Amino acid sequence: MMIRAVIFDLFKTLGEFRRLITDYEAASFLRAQGYEVYPQAWRHAFGFVAFIDYPKEGYATHEAFFRQVFERLGLEVDEPTTVALSTLFRSSPFVLYRESIEAIRRAKDTGLKTAIATSTPRPFFMKGLEPVEVLLDYICTGYEAGYEKSNPQMYRRILDELGVEPGEAVVVGDNPILDVLNPRELGLKTIQIGREGTPSESADETAENVLEAVMMIQSWV
Repeated sequence: MMIRAVIFDLFKTLGEFRRLITDYEAASFLRAQGYEVYPQAWRHAFGFVAFIDYPKEGYATHEAFFRQVFERLGLEVDEPTTVALSTLFRSSPFVLYRESIEAIRRAKDTGLKTAIATSTPRPFFMKGLEPVEVLLDYICTGYEAGYEKSNPQMYRRILDELGVEPGEAVVVGDNPILDVLNPRELGLKTIQIGREGTPSESADETAENVLEAVMMIQSWV
């Protein structure tokens, strides 16, 4: 069957955050403002909001997202602290890898439909996608899918949105479960990105980066 679409993973496939704000850093910031928060509690509250609450509510800003994290922590945090924490996270934006722009452009020039599948909430990465946003047919987070990425419904939602069958799409990503095993079970082809030489026994193919993956897909079209 002809390949008609490519679905990209986001984090560690198309790019990464300039630096990750650690659980320790976020908790220390809040304690300095007088709020009793420690790293493990922060990590689990943040994760709960990202993977459970966000797919239901789709928070449009960092501030809205963090207000829900505070609620999960049982804290009443003032607005200046909420804004300051949001500013801290915005100071470490999502940045595309140098080859990602060329890769997405090549995919579009080849006539492929393009999508992103990610559990990362939109406020944390959308600004970083500005150089390629017009080249993307669909960006699917947990909110659009209604589920976080480990649920195969995310891929089904993307296929429906793009109007393609599973065998007509290729998933490009680094995670051996989320980007390889899960989509393969639905009948999608997969190319695993192994930036550090990570082997994969399940992917249809492996590539060092997303541009190499797209060039591989071009040879299949």
